[in-house]
Amino acid sequence: MALENLIIPIFSFILFIIILYKWCSSSVFPTRNNLPPSPRKLPIIGNLHQLGTSPHRTLQSLSKRYGHLILLHFGRVPVLVASSAEAAHEIMKKQDVIFSNRPKLSIPDRLIYGSRDVAFAPYGEYWRQVIV
Repeated sequence: MALENLIIPIFSFILFIIILYKWCSSSVFPTRNNLPPSPRKLPIIGNLHQLGTSPHRTLQSLSKRYGHLILLHFGRVPVLVASSAEAAHEIMKKQDVIFSNRPKLSIPDRLIYGSRDVAFAPYGEYWRQVIV
């Protein structure tokens, strides 16, 4: 009798979690057209469970399977892993403007006057003026 009263709330909660997961995962990366290959991830922790006790060996085996550029997710944070000198040179020297920005964090935004510090400011004209 008590279980019959809980079916609708349990079903609604499960449906809410599924919709929330789909919405959150689509807002991080709306399209997968130009993304590097990635191993399958879990909904909340991403690929953290795959790192194990020796992450360097795990990343080496993943690079053998997926190539020199791998997209991993540490929670909801996407991480691009370059496992060759050529890929690292491409990222750090040729595509530096694309990868030079910092993530938008809410705590420095509140504590440091809208992320106006040199460590948290987004890359751009303001950041160039601050470091001079």
